[in-house]
Amino acid sequence: MKKNVILLIMLITGTVIYAQNTSQITPKTKLLVYYFHLTSRCHTCTNIEATTKKVLDENFKTELDSGIIIFKTFNVDLPENKKICKKYDAYGATLAVTYFQSGKEKIEDLTNFAFSKIYTEPVFISGLKLKIQEHLK
Repeated sequence: MKKNVILLIMLITGTVIYAQNTSQITPKTKLLVYYFHLTSRCHTCTNIEATTKKVLDENFKTELDSGIIIFKTFNVDLPENKKICKKYDAYGATLAVTYFQSGKEKIEDLTNFAFSKIYTEPVFISGLKLKIQEHLK
């Protein structure tokens, strides 16, 4: 029942979100940070996920704990993730943020940024932190 109520509130307000577990998403959720990966993962892929978690835990812990930011990972090879992978056009390693602007869902793909900056960790961290801060305003 709780899942249905939250989804109904989101539909009424014009905010439609897909997530595997809608009970995590609340009307106060402002940002979804999703990382998609294959079952077989390289060092770069695992490093992007770990560093993204680090940025969130060290800089946005309050927002994570309160549900303002939701962070989830999805294995693109699992059949139960097919629908969300299609929505995000994720067929391999993908880092994406979803934010809400004027009641509409907007998806920003940060995959190119992530792969180009991950081995300059301070640049990756500051860039991701700035991007998250912009979307929380």
